[in-house]
Amino acid sequence: MRNHFRNSLILFLTTLFVYLFSSRGEGAQWNHFVYLADAFLHGHLYVPNILTELASWNGHYFVVYPPMPAILLMPFIAIFGTSFYQPILSIALGAVNVSLSYIVISKFFRNNKLSLWVSILYAFGTIQWYHAEVGSSWYVAHIVALFFLWLSLLELATKQRFFLIGFFIGAAYLARLPTILAAAFVFFYLHQKFFRYKDKTFVLNFRNLFLFFVGLAPAVLFNGVYNYFRFGTIFDVGYSLLPIFNEPWYRYGLFDVRYIPIHINELFTSLPVFSNQLPYIVPSIYIMALWFVTPAFLLVIRANFRTKLSIASLVALIVISLPGLAHGNNGSTQFGYRFALDFMPYLIILTTSGLQNHFKWWAKLLIVLSVLINLWGVIMISFFNIWTM
Repeated sequence: MRNHFRNSLILFLTTLFVYLFSSRGEGAQWNHFVYLADAFLHGHLYVPNILTELASWNGHYFVVYPPMPAILLMPFIAIFGTSFYQPILSIALGAVNVSLSYIVISKFFRNNKLSLWVSILYAFGTIQWYHAEVGSSWYVAHIVALFFLWLSLLELATKQRFFLIGFFIGAAYLARLPTILAAAFVFFYLHQKFFRYKDKTFVLNFRNLFLFFVGLAPAVLFNGVYNYFRFGTIFDVGYSLLPIFNEPWYRYGLFDVRYIPIHINELFTSLPVFSNQLPYIVPSIYIMALWFVTPAFLLVIRANFRTKLSIASLVALIVISLPGLAHGNNGSTQFGYRFALDFMPYLIILTTSGLQNHFKWWAKLLIVLSVLINLWGVIMISFFNIWTM
């Protein structure tokens, strides 16, 4: 237990230091949640028209993104005002996420050494590093959602209090809407706690279902009321009010299944730009293949899909990925594919499963290679501002 706490603390402090050192401030100007937190503190929901992607409605301007990052920022804005450096939130929570991942993986796989390697991979060998240290409004929302997803998994791996599991997923939903689909993981992994066959009859456990949905309900209700007071409807219509539909990537509208094959192709085939001049390889901030940015994710093909943990993780990954794949814009400026952060915990679990019985030198080499690629991305984009579309 002492080693467990020590490793978790070291991971947190190391990640915090690296993320802080990496941050060059390029995302600080995209601080929608700072102004939204300030609006909440002053008793209204609109923000000044000094930012991009604001929805105009009834003479006011509104942040279209879900409000959880602003809610978390409120104490800091109350003290420091709108000069507060928004990336601090994503950097701090990014470091917490790494510690949580170590604890969760340790609980699921009962192997501290394996958990340590995987947590290092998550901290420095995945796209969380770049997006956390930049901390723009689009990115910080992902990091906040990840924080609550890891908390839901920690509760699921330990005491399994259904109200708290639902509450944490709901909190993630208030940062990134697609993460509410993490409920699929809960129902597949704990299916016997919710429904089972008894005497050839399908039986529901209404108590557990009730507790889970009661935990989830406050976030869903809050978001509905939040939208009603902004736009007169309980539905998320903020994006539909943006002047974006003349852009080529929205040729089928905001969401359409015809985007899915396009984005899947990008997700697996997009590469950086290669040249015969320095620096020879330039990252694309449009999109890059998931396997290129984190080669260790190739270990997913070796995951043990005979276990309910792997099956539930695969189901959650697929279900959560669908809104992003069906969205006209693939994430735009990013390192890799930022929508993958929505299902990152389940991808990490599958990678761990692939490592569990194949923890050989070549698997460790894939982890090291993943770290080097993400280091390259941070240096090229954040330090040298060298990138291409």
